Amino acid sequence: MLIVGEILGHADETRFRHRRRDRIWIAAADAGRRRLRRTSEAGADVGIDLQKPGWLSDGAVLDDDGTRILTVARLPEEVMIVTLSETDILAAFRVGHALGNRHAPCELRGREVIVPVTETPELTARPLLAHNIDPAHIRFARIPFAADAPPVCAGAGHDHPADRPRHHHHHHHAE
Repeated sequence: MLIVGEILGHADETRFRHRRRDRIWIAAADAGRRRLRRTSEAGADVGIDLQKPGWLSDGAVLDDDGTRILTVARLPEEVMIVTLSETDILAAFRVGHALGNRHAPCELRGREVIVPVTETPELTARPLLAHNIDPAHIRFARIPFAADAPPVCAGAGHDHPADRPRHHHHHHHAE
């Protein structure tokens, strides 16, 4: 088994240009894991045990033997893409509110907000439609999610450092 302890760089770098390539396929849900095991396209048994947390982005080089590099390839998955106007601040707020309430991981690309479909497209779009987002601005596709960097918004505002008291999601009401 090949054990990988660090990300060496990106396949597009000049130093890797003339190497043969072998790939391991990784979904977005596994891209932030420090440890996992996969089989490469060429059949190599690969154990990933990163020394420090990282993001297994598309094209990340995990091994270089001088003639061949082992790279990460990100799996396409079903996503919802919401296209926002540059001037419609209210729609941007509504999208943020709807997705934030779900603690949905998001990828931002220009004017697009990309969210993985976790159940069905209809259920994923429902919170946006409930906040009056025009259905014409919502579409679905199969692409690698968060292929270049970790998603934003995932659990936003819900990390609790050890020195901060935890809060609860219940409210007290007057009798």
